[in-house]
Amino acid sequence: MIKNIVLIIALTFSSLYGSGVKDNNSTKLEEKEYKLIIKGVKNLDKEDIAKALGAKNSGIFFGNKDEIIKESFVKNLNQTLKNYLENKGYFDAKFSIKKSGDKVTVDINEGKPVKVVSIDIHSDFDIKKLITFKKGDIFEANKFVDIKDSIVTKLLENGYCKYKLDTKAYVDLKLHSAKLKYKLNKDGICHFGKITLAHYPKDINKDVIYSRLKYKQGDKFDIRAIEDSYNSLNGLNTFANLQIKYSLEDSNKTINTTVTLDKREKLKRYMFAIGADSEVGLRVKGSWERRNFFGNAKKLTIKTKLSKNHKNIEGELFAPAYLSFYGNYLDFYLSLGYDLERTSAYKQKKAYLDSHLEYNSKRWSVQAGLGIENLYIKLDEKLPYVIGGTFNLIYPYLHLTYDSRDSKIDPKNGLYLSWYNEYGLASNKGRVQYLKYLLEARVIKSFGDLTLSAVGKIGVIHEVSGKLPATKLFYGGGLFSNRAYGKNDIGIVTSNKSFRKLGGKSYVNLQLEANYKLYKKIYGAIFFDSTIINKQEYKFDGTRIDTVGFGIRYKTPIGPVKIDVGFNVHKRKDYAISIMLGQSF
Repeated sequence: MIKNIVLIIALTFSSLYGSGVKDNNSTKLEEKEYKLIIKGVKNLDKEDIAKALGAKNSGIFFGNKDEIIKESFVKNLNQTLKNYLENKGYFDAKFSIKKSGDKVTVDINEGKPVKVVSIDIHSDFDIKKLITFKKGDIFEANKFVDIKDSIVTKLLENGYCKYKLDTKAYVDLKLHSAKLKYKLNKDGICHFGKITLAHYPKDINKDVIYSRLKYKQGDKFDIRAIEDSYNSLNGLNTFANLQIKYSLEDSNKTINTTVTLDKREKLKRYMFAIGADSEVGLRVKGSWERRNFFGNAKKLTIKTKLSKNHKNIEGELFAPAYLSFYGNYLDFYLSLGYDLERTSAYKQKKAYLDSHLEYNSKRWSVQAGLGIENLYIKLDEKLPYVIGGTFNLIYPYLHLTYDSRDSKIDPKNGLYLSWYNEYGLASNKGRVQYLKYLLEARVIKSFGDLTLSAVGKIGVIHEVSGKLPATKLFYGGGLFSNRAYGKNDIGIVTSNKSFRKLGGKSYVNLQLEANYKLYKKIYGAIFFDSTIINKQEYKFDGTRIDTVGFGIRYKTPIGPVKIDVGFNVHKRKDYAISIMLGQSF
């Protein structure tokens, strides 16, 4: 029986939101708290009501039935509840609020809601999909406002910074009806104009800042380019008080922007973490980071990972906008490290150096680099086409990616393509010379609360001369390959029930998954994974390891928490339970 459990836990602390009373006196006594009880509702959600009233759940993570409300919120319950019910379309709802001991009971009679009876659209820009109201829907004021905001956002994303938009809702309280009218006239396309760096640190070259802006003078205006520029500049971890100012009020269709930023006061960062999982057991991680290392937002990082079967220490230097040509910028990366690893198939000692240049555009990323490895491998399994021993590898490589997904954290729609090519040069006579290719494609499409995902990978290693070291072979298993097994557990597939420990030269992997919203932030998933690894080059057929499974996802601001259980279709005693934070598609 094969079991694999991987656990990643992230704890974050954030301030609660609501319309409470700000306490500036740290010595002030704690407010009295009450247990909030909501009764009588048939269509509305009790948790949603409690949140709107300022209550907080006393549970941790997924919560429990007790909603706690402070006395300062209780004083305003009558008006807050009235506003909430009217926003939800229940204008003639009746309610009572009773306070007894440590409890506050709210009893609501929803009454008859206001419903949408007609939707009138006159627009020269397609907004039908943005208007999520349908005839017969309950009219919610907040939803009406959100739709207007989404229309404006869509216009700004498509370059229309000048427009005439009129939205009206005619509500008849006697007839409990609402008539909605949307009138839109877009103007011509707007473009980005002059970019001004009004204020920036003296030890930062202008090119570093320009390289992080996701727009250029003359580009079609897109509000997302402003947001992406903020994220990209913040990603350097060097700047503070960042502002990108622009105005949409002028009649001019050329949008000038002004960038101002300061340098952070604290530019050193330390990290230490202890964790455990079934793949590596107890592990320790640590790092030291110096930002703006000798200016120009360069970053020097020294990091280490320690566990029973894997030990690593690495130094990395990052230099943004290291080279420039015709308004395009290349970043430089240099890594130097030493690695000790023990797997079920081999022991490895490796000293390595990796250096590459990277170009990023809106959707494309290109990496071109050179890797150097001094490698010693001791095999646990002898195969005629794989050897151990000492290797001195030199390999230039190229990595191209195209990413049109709508989110890096939790995408709902889009396409991701990746092409990796590595050419191993024989540094000594008789040593290995090879070509390695790996193509990956991800497709994600959502239909309401249903999200379908597919990931396909195909790879091949072509030996020009010599025999390949085991670490360069293809392996399967894990969250990004086959979820009935642990990471890199699958070598050459010999039948649909068995495989070797050492990997192969041809690799095909498919992952299909369907996610559906079950309740609020909780999603259910079913999936199918299939893996082929062949010992021969360009041999993409043969027996497969097929896996089916199910999972649960819980959405968080930093990505979903995923729990998956996968079973080998032909050997169900082989299974794995995997838990991760983040999206694998």
